[in-house]
This record gives sequence, C-alpha cells and structure tokens, in this order.
Amino acid sequence: MIQLFRKLRHRLLQEKKITGYIGYAIGEIVLVVIGILLALSINNWNEERKDRRTEAAYYCKLLADFERDLRNIRTLYEESEYKIATSKKLLIDLEQMQKDKAYLINQYIQSLRTNVFVPSKATISEIISSGNLNILTREVLKDQLLRYYAELDKYLYQLEINRTQTLDKAFSYENELILGYQLADYVQGTLGPEILSFLPESNWHMDKEDPYFKQFQNDLVFFVIMSEREKQHFDNILNEMDPLYTQLQDLCQSQT
Repeated sequence: MIQLFRKLRHRLLQEKKITGYIGYAIGEIVLVVIGILLALSINNWNEERKDRRTEAAYYCKLLADFERDLRNIRTLYEESEYKIATSKKLLIDLEQMQKDKAYLINQYIQSLRTNVFVPSKATISEIISSGNLNILTREVLKDQLLRYYAELDKYLYQLEINRTQTLDKAFSYENELILGYQLADYVQGTLGPEILSFLPESNWHMDKEDPYFKQFQNDLVFFVIMSEREKQHFDNILNEMDPLYTQLQDLCQSQT
C-alpha cells in the first residue's frame, strides 16, 4: 500500500498534475489521521480493559478486608459477652463475701479486659491514595463504601472512648495496693513472696460499707454497661457492612 502511494505521488509529480497531487496529499493526511485514531482507540481499549481488571480486583480485595473484619468483630463480640458474664458473676460473688480477695482481683481484671478493633482498611486506603477512585464505575456502591468507612471511623472513636473510660475507672482507686492489684496471678509471680509479705493488706471485700467495696461493686456494673455498649457498636458496624458485603460477594463470584 505504501509503495503504491509512493509510485502514485512520483507519477503525479512527473506529470505535473498539481490538482491530483493535492488530492493525493489530502488522502495521505487522512490516512495518517485514521492510523493515529485507530492507534489511540486500541490504546484506550487496552487501558479500559486494564481498568476493569483493576476494578474487579479491588472489589475482591475489599471483600477480603470485610471478611477479616467480620472474623475480628465476632471474636470481640464474644469477648464482650464474656466480660458481661464475668462481671455479673463477680457481683454475686462479691455480695456473698465467700471468695478471697485474690480471686476477686483476678476475675475483676478479666472483666475489664478490652481488646481493640483494628479494621482492615488497606484496600480502600490504596484506592484513595493512588487516585484510583474513578476506576470504580459502580457509583452507588462507591458512595456506599465511602459512607461506610466514614461511619466506621465514628464507631471506632466511640469504641475507643468506651475503652478509655473502662481503664480510667479501673485505675481510679486512691490506693491500688489496698485494692489488691498485687494479688493478680501474673503480678504475684513477678513480685515474689518476699515483696508481697510487706505490702499493705485490707479486707475491704468483707465489709459492704467499705469505700473500696462500694467502688469495686460500682465498677463491675459500669463494666457491664460498657461491654453492652461495645456490643451495640459492633452490631451497628455489622448492619452497615452487611449490604456491602453481599454486593461484593456477588461481584467477586461473577468474576470466577
């Protein structure tokens, strides 16, 4: 084809057919433009195909993040229920005054145990930081995802407040040695019998009018409240997550 055009141009020049040569030149320009447009079209098609593969991969990565979060939330939810059960049982044990203080302290520590929920946000962070948010073509789903992560941050803040208030409450005693923190199993082993022998002791757990008895009792009720609030926050996160999780599942399954 190129040889043909060259021969035609050469012949036109030799015959000095200016009009024909101009027509030829225009045709050659048109041909070049068509070639450029075709190349751009192919390139755009390749880029679009790459974007769609990337989009599909993002949905599956988001699903994997959600599944990790679901497992963590279930574990933490069970821990919240355990703390409630432990605190309620300890309230009864305290009231009956039949347990020694070491038992009460060890159970008390179990009832205030607070693990932190750290969501998997690697994929959404990658999408936003890389400027690839526009790759997500499902606009409704994209808006739902952005809203979910914004709401998630609010719940994480509330969970952190719960955790801080619980720990502040547990360490608000005027004298932790009088309370008996040194009787915790892991602390006793570290301090050893020699040090434990000269630390102050108190039988506050045998006197319902003792301020430490009342504060200890109040703390346990507070722990029940905070643990129940934790469960509510986790329920709210799960409710926000559920419709997104279902959509992401469908999208990933359609890729296989």
